[in-house]
Amino acid sequence: MVPLFIYRDGQPDRIGSCVFVRLDSDFYAFTAAHVIRDVGSAILLAPSEGKGGKLQPLPPCTAHLKSSGGAKDLDVGVLALAVRHLGTLQRHVFLAGAEIDQEDQPDDQDDDWSFYFVLGYSASRAQVKISKAERRIRQQSFRFSTQPVDAAEYLQERMSKSDHILLDFDHKEIRVEGRRANPPKLQGVSGGGIFQISRKTMRGPLVAITTDNRRRSRLILGTRIKHFLAMVRELKTTAQRGRS
Repeated sequence: MVPLFIYRDGQPDRIGSCVFVRLDSDFYAFTAAHVIRDVGSAILLAPSEGKGGKLQPLPPCTAHLKSSGGAKDLDVGVLALAVRHLGTLQRHVFLAGAEIDQEDQPDDQDDDWSFYFVLGYSASRAQVKISKAERRIRQQSFRFSTQPVDAAEYLQERMSKSDHILLDFDHKEIRVEGRRANPPKLQGVSGGGIFQISRKTMRGPLVAITTDNRRRSRLILGTRIKHFLAMVRELKTTAQRGRS
């Protein structure tokens, strides 16, 4: 999981988050399509280490987007990364195997069994420290635990439960160490990961990618990971046809 930057007006500017994954021998970055849709010809950058470091350009990659811009937008962005050019970015954790929910397991409404964990990087300037002399970025992650909403809220939001996940997030009720606190601006968390965590093992797979924060509804919206995996399969099929 890393924050994504571009250079804008001579300064590094946060545009969102992404999740690094490895599927077989191929490497990808999963993010929201809207995070990279408007980047244009700008070079995407990420810190060289998990908690920060010097900004490094992502290796030559092709962005594959599925986005309509509508209310029911899947908002899927997949960056295919050239492994031979990963360089210091290889220090990051790439999720693989059972760390990714490849079976698209249904939500479990039993709070005693599991909860959901959201991880990304806020665009709030207070969460980023830039050392120009060292050319280093220190970025604090944004994380919180929550539960999925019931079926009625999916209907109210006109969202498909098979395509999206809706999670409860009331920015007025965020607590840190038992005290109410104002969360950082969630712009930038888009493209971050949503994990379903077992209370027994405190581990669980990536199940969705964060795409929106609906403040009025007190919700965080994610696109289920199956749509990102489907796009990867499409890419592989297209590549195989091109070689034949």
